[in-house]
Amino acid sequence: MLFTDYILLFSCMIGISLYGLYKTRKSRKKEQTAREAMVGSDISVPSATLAMCSGFISSISVLGFPAEVYYQGGMMLWYAPMYFISFPLVAYVFLPVLYKLKLTTIYEYFERRFNYNCRFVTTLLFCVQMMLYNSVALYAPSLAIATITKIPITISILITAILSAVYISVGGAKAGIHTSAIQMALIIFTMAFIVSMSVYQMGLKDIFDSITTGKRLILNDFRINPTIRHSVWSLVIGGTGNILSLFGANQLSVQRCLAMPSLEKAQRVLLWTIICNSVILFLYVSVGFSMYTFYKDCHPMIGNANELLPQFVIDVISSTPGSVGLFAAAVYSAGISTLCASFTAVSSILINDVWNVFRKHKKQAPLSSTDVHKAMRILPIFLSFISIFVAMLCSMLQGIILQVSFIVFGAGGGPVLGSFVIGLFLPRVKGIAAFIGLLASIVACFSISFGSVLVKVKPVQLELGQCVNSTMSFYDNSHIGEVTSTPLAYGFDRIFAVSYQYYSVIGIVSNVFVAYITQLILDVCTPIRDHSEICLELVSPLLASSAPHTTQHDPEPKQHNCTQQETLPC
Repeated sequence: MLFTDYILLFSCMIGISLYGLYKTRKSRKKEQTAREAMVGSDISVPSATLAMCSGFISSISVLGFPAEVYYQGGMMLWYAPMYFISFPLVAYVFLPVLYKLKLTTIYEYFERRFNYNCRFVTTLLFCVQMMLYNSVALYAPSLAIATITKIPITISILITAILSAVYISVGGAKAGIHTSAIQMALIIFTMAFIVSMSVYQMGLKDIFDSITTGKRLILNDFRINPTIRHSVWSLVIGGTGNILSLFGANQLSVQRCLAMPSLEKAQRVLLWTIICNSVILFLYVSVGFSMYTFYKDCHPMIGNANELLPQFVIDVISSTPGSVGLFAAAVYSAGISTLCASFTAVSSILINDVWNVFRKHKKQAPLSSTDVHKAMRILPIFLSFISIFVAMLCSMLQGIILQVSFIVFGAGGGPVLGSFVIGLFLPRVKGIAAFIGLLASIVACFSISFGSVLVKVKPVQLELGQCVNSTMSFYDNSHIGEVTSTPLAYGFDRIFAVSYQYYSVIGIVSNVFVAYITQLILDVCTPIRDHSEICLELVSPLLASSAPHTTQHDPEPKQHNCTQQETLPC
């Protein structure tokens, strides 16, 4: 990196930090409630939209998506039509119930609808899920910065984690949202700059001819085989499950919507997120195509796939002063925005779903607003040290980090989304059955995900430049999209070879199926059948609108006991 690159990198990071703190200090003329400290408040639609995208369009996707396209082709473009299916479902099916309940954390819903056991398991699952994801999200920008600047990756990990924790500790949840919005804008600008420079140097025709000849533009894989890693069906069906679990059943995303002043504005955020995600998806795929065009004759010497984009930036656009610094700032921004959102979400979960619940069981008063503010300053620092430790282990990752993140969220998010589906649409299912279904789906998802690691499921790569992969003299087109695995007796390894895109769908289906069957068995075997009714505010508006004698009522948490007219018979 040149001196100008370092100037641009530090200027971007300092400027974004000061902006977030300014917006937070400006709003502190009025005292925040405990809920506002944990979730945020008074956020504009554009800021919330960009912040929503930044939660999962992070350094993982900045490095992982282009590398995925380079190695496996552009089938990921099928995520675009899936956005138009999944985000409206989140906005008009899941969000109205969660928003009107005025929840601090979405996992409170499970205690109200089912029992405390469901709330505890989903809370624990979210915390484990996010700490694993944090570590990968922390490792990704640190790897990129280490590749570009030659700074040791350990130092880079420490800087990224501590800076993220300081954002939240000093500025609170609102500072995290504002800085995430600016960081997302920086990511979009940087990726557009890389695409523009690539087209300028290589030309559109050369890029198109290269990706066509190199089989990167194959978009018509309609094979129904569930082991095909990226088919139209796995991306549209499995991708819809992934997006629903990420944006409709995950505290990290839903907290952005809960910070909006009205349900209508929260829904507008989700609809605008369709456009934001589609734009960044197109840019990622374009960068992947550009990388293949540049390296089609000679695959670069890199340690693992996650170093490909940083190497491309050095090889192609580093001649432009400040370009490498801009890319470094974007990657850092992507990592920090994700970590800020995650530290806020996990901190609010620990305070609201663990600490306050513990005090409630001990018959102690809930934490005061002052105590919550103090905890929201201390917890991010503690979480950052845990993330640093696990991120050190991520240096052993040889696979594409994008797939690792999808495995984490698919296996962990699917069961939680299944419980939301049961709560919203199956009023017959009660606490015990819901809890058994949740546990069964967790076992199913993690058995398959861990099994895929044990049998060493790996995708069959498309042909790369011969200067490195000189042993590949012939490529069989019939293997495109397939995966290899260690053979097991009776072909059991193919169970674990199912596409990771389906993990969330497996979690949803197994949860709903087991919970419903269990409830039917309990209804038959239990001498005294449970005829309890469900509050209308806890089920989907589609069911509530069809129920007789419904009334409007205050959805505040402290007033959630239903009257006879506000219940749905089971």
